[in-house]
Formats: sequence, structure tokens, C-alpha cells
Amino acid sequence: MDLVYLGISGVLHPSESMYRLLHSRSPWDDGHERYEAVAVLEQALERWPRARIVLTSTQPWACGIEDVLARLGLSLVQRVVGYTFEDLTTKAMRAVTTISGKVRHIGYSRDDYWRMNKSHVVTAHVGWRRPERWIAVDDEDILWPHDVRRDRLVLTDGCKGLLDASAQDRLLTVLVGNFGPGCETTDR
Repeated sequence: MDLVYLGISGVLHPSESMYRLLHSRSPWDDGHERYEAVAVLEQALERWPRARIVLTSTQPWACGIEDVLARLGLSLVQRVVGYTFEDLTTKAMRAVTTISGKVRHIGYSRDDYWRMNKSHVVTAHVGWRRPERWIAVDDEDILWPHDVRRDRLVLTDGCKGLLDASAQDRLLTVLVGNFGPGCETTDR
């Protein structure tokens, strides 16, 4: 399975906190809309119809997965196979070594999840889900391993997200580099 680990704030629309910090006002006051870059992502993924999405955002947890899915649009909703908070805190198991040297398999607690940054969340999910190929699209740039940053990460400007032309170029480059050239859709 080919997976796109997808952030929402800072990717599909500006990160409100980052925008306020840098511009001293809300992105919504400047004409931005929530989920304004959905069409950009839909178009970018057209050549990879088998690519699936795992949401890495906290929005499904905070707003409810139904609200998030309603805003994504049908073509992206059909690609969503999970979101990291739910998957890691209710389904995933990991091997840990105890002080005595024994290996135990335990799940991730909610506290474990909230202590992880985005790169650790994605790494944990990849380790559990074991996708054949994957990429990450996010505005958080903290602690991504060098090889992921170089080959798999589409790092967006938190105030522009995928509306930024350079982020769109990077997304296509990373998609081709990881999922191959893709195929043209037949409904053109």
C-alpha cells in the first residue's frame, strides 16, 4: 500500500497559530478558508489512484473524524484509511524491552501519543502499518530523520500550505520519487 501521511493545518489551510504569530491577525480575516487547498491535493494525487491517506493532524481528535471527512471532499475521503491518533492509541502494538531484558508487546497510551512530535508519530505508524511506500506532507519540521527529510517529506510553509507553488512542485517530485511516475486518469 502507498500511504500519504497528511497534516491538515499548515498544509490544507494556514496554521492559525503560526499565521497569527507571524502576521498578528487571523488567516480567516485575510481571506483564507479552512481546507482551501483540498483541490490542489486532489489534483496532485490523480496520477496515483491507489495512494491512500492517513491523517496525522490532531483535528480528527479535536473536531471529530466525521467533521474532517466532510471537509475533505469525496475523492480524498475515499482515500482515507485512518488517522494516527486513533490507530496508534487503539490498534497499534510495539515491542519494548523491560529492565529485565524481556520483550513485551504493548500499545501506545494517549500520553505516549501527545509526547511525540510529528516525525515520531509517523515513524511509529509506519512501523506498525508497514506500508510498501509512503510520504509525509506536513508543516512541522522538527526531528525528521535526514533520509525522510530528503526523500519522503513535503515540508510546507505553515502560512501557505499546499497553495504555495514550491510546495506543489515538491509534492509532485516526492510522489514520483516514491510512488513512481503514476498513471494518467482515463476520465479526461
